[in-house]
Amino acid sequence: MSRLPKNNFQKGAMQGLTLVELLISMGISAIILAGSVVVYLDQLQSSRRLSAFAQLQESGRVALDIIEQDLRMSDYVGCISSNIANIDDEDELKINNTLLGTYPSTFQPEVGIQGWEASSTAYGETITNVMTSTALVLSDNGDWTSSGGNNLDKLNVVPNSDIIRVWGGSDAEAVVKVLTVSSPNTITIASDSGIEDNDILLLSDCDSLDIVQACDLSTSSGDDTLTLGTSCSPGNDAAKPLVTSTAQLSSVTALKGTTYVVSKHGGLALNPPSLFRAQLNTTGAVIGSLEEVVQGVESMQILYGENTDKDNLKSADVYVTANNVTDWINVVSVRISLLLQSVDDNLADGALPYIFNGVTYDGQGANPSPADERLRRVFSRTVSLRNRTLGT
Repeated sequence: MSRLPKNNFQKGAMQGLTLVELLISMGISAIILAGSVVVYLDQLQSSRRLSAFAQLQESGRVALDIIEQDLRMSDYVGCISSNIANIDDEDELKINNTLLGTYPSTFQPEVGIQGWEASSTAYGETITNVMTSTALVLSDNGDWTSSGGNNLDKLNVVPNSDIIRVWGGSDAEAVVKVLTVSSPNTITIASDSGIEDNDILLLSDCDSLDIVQACDLSTSSGDDTLTLGTSCSPGNDAAKPLVTSTAQLSSVTALKGTTYVVSKHGGLALNPPSLFRAQLNTTGAVIGSLEEVVQGVESMQILYGENTDKDNLKSADVYVTANNVTDWINVVSVRISLLLQSVDDNLADGALPYIFNGVTYDGQGANPSPADERLRRVFSRTVSLRNRTLGT
């Protein structure tokens, strides 16, 4: 009878890792894992920063493009615009406001362009950054000044940012088929003009201009008949005759008035600042609620190029703030500077220097960078007012 062989394994064959070896392995693994996490978080932060810079770039470009489009249409009142650009004496302008005197004092379309300078924001002055704690203020609190009798709308805005209002005709312009001078006056145009009931209109025959209101609109045989009566608000003054000639080819376009400000969505201080605009309504006042245009616009500073010598070159001789403009009819260009901040916080590693409105913000000295960690960039553009410089 055979016997099973005796298990005779070597003593060390069943040994595993010692506690010290296990701890060392775990420590090395933790270091590798921590390094991987650091690399991942760094790449994530870099990706967030690059995305924020791209968004800043796009937002700055879009904001300037939108403002520029309205600036280029400023003072456009139909074909008479080319004549206005070549008239030196304002008394020679045949601009006739036939509306009843019930419109608000802010209804000043004859000016073409208006601006208001925020207090303590002159070129070279330090401007306080807009933070989540920055509350909105009313624009009629005395912190905004202008020249030439410009009247400012009452709006909720961010302090220390300039305000600009632009007047002009809309993109759609209709040829007047029939202009009937009667009681009331009527205008017949094609029904695809885009002009709506109660619109305030610019009626021009290239030599003169009437500011009127379409109090009633009726359609027949593909044509719209606009009645310039008194049933709407503010309505037309029947005692004021039209200066537009019935013997000349005339055109009509809807009046557009746009005010640009920096404010916050919903009026809440915790929201980031944005560029907003207020549009003119059919009563001659601005629409109560602001329309958000571009997020992240923290401050808007504006200089106005004035042709002080009224030469034929029609170029800016000096750039001044709104409260130092001598005559708004001589403003031929606008220089806009926008400071944008990233919508997200915790993106900047330390102070990011930038220059805005003639001041360097470097995180040191008397002009420190803001306390938050948002990215910031400055965008500037000078826009020529083409309806003031026609024929140059």
